[in-house]
Formats: sequence, structure tokens, C-alpha cells
Amino acid sequence: MAWTFYWAAGGHAAQARYNQFEHGGCQVGCGSVAWAMLFGWGDRQAETGNAYWAGRWGLYRQNGGRGANDIAPLTMTEGIRNVIRELRSHIGTFCLFGSGATWPWEMDDSRHYLNGRTYTRQDCHWNSVGWHEDRLRNYARNSIRDRRTPAIIGTGWLNHYPLAYGYAWQRRTIRRCFIFCWTEEVYDRWFYVNQGWGGSGNDWVEAGTWFAGEIYP
Repeated sequence: MAWTFYWAAGGHAAQARYNQFEHGGCQVGCGSVAWAMLFGWGDRQAETGNAYWAGRWGLYRQNGGRGANDIAPLTMTEGIRNVIRELRSHIGTFCLFGSGATWPWEMDDSRHYLNGRTYTRQDCHWNSVGWHEDRLRNYARNSIRDRRTPAIIGTGWLNHYPLAYGYAWQRRTIRRCFIFCWTEEVYDRWFYVNQGWGGSGNDWVEAGTWFAGEIYP
């Protein structure tokens, strides 16, 4: 059967080109970059006419602080670095062989960034030992499909947190044989992700995940 595709509002053009940088002797970590990209996406949607996100300005404020309202930039600025540093402190990122690693249950503490800035709500779900679960895939899928809002997923165990903003699936009928033959249906499911590498490496990844992080207006 043909593929079915869903995209978050704005598609590719709405995705930030943020990336990691050195902080405290190691990379700042993909978890804080992913939250910065997601919060920045919501801020731009609120400021540029997305009715679902109307009124949720304040996700990004001048220079990444808590002052006057501003629109989150699409590219790295010192204000975005300030946002990422603050998020990193909230989610407890630690150095692991020069990289910044974050436990999935700590990712939930990104909600502290929202306090005093916006009424946007954050929600997280995870498997503590890194097993892929259908329910976690479905949280991220439903965010993209039903609310046209990206979601953070987890790829590899403590390896990477990209921002998923596309979802595709197809159903196929295959024929199997062992002594006798039969047919069965299988599903292919993929997310399109913003890797948080400054706009490079964005691509389709298999839709298994051990983490899902979402935001709601």
C-alpha cells in the first residue's frame, strides 16, 4: 500500500538549526538542545498565526531570559545558548566520555523552564531501561498526526534525543512459507527527525523509541 505521511505545522521550514556546544568541559547534551528546539518551535507558532498555539507566547524571551517577550530565532544565538544552558541545569545532564548524557526520567524536569514564562504544558513518558514500546511511539505519533506538533523521541540507549516532526507508515501483505504457506500483514513506521546538529543529518529513522516528550498549549 501507499505510504501515509503526517507533518508538524510548518514542516521543514519551521525547524530550528540549533546544535550542541561545549559547556563545563563536555558537550552541552542533545536533551537540552531538543527541548530548546521544541520550545522554540512552539514560540514561533504562537507568534506567527497558528491558532492552536495562539496565546502561548513567552516560551522564548529576550536573550533567553525571563524579561520582555521575543520570537525564538531559527538559528543559534547567544540567547538560545542561554536557553540550552538553563535547560541543561534543569534536566541534570552529565558528562559521559565528552558527551552530555541525560537520564530519561530527568528530561521531565524541563518543565521548570516553563514556570513564569508561559502556560504551555509539557508531558514526558519513558521506559527506564531503554526498551522500545508501542505506547511511546504512539505518544509521539499522535502529537504529530493529531496536533501537528513535534515531539522528542529517544534513539539508542542514552545515545540521542532528536526532535521528531514527521511520521510515515504503510501496511504491507507478505507471504511466508514453512511446511505450508500463508500471508500476513506487516507495518512499516518511521519518524522524520531534526537531529539538533545545526540542520545537518535530518532524516527518517525507524519509529521505535524509549522516550516521548510533548508540549501542549
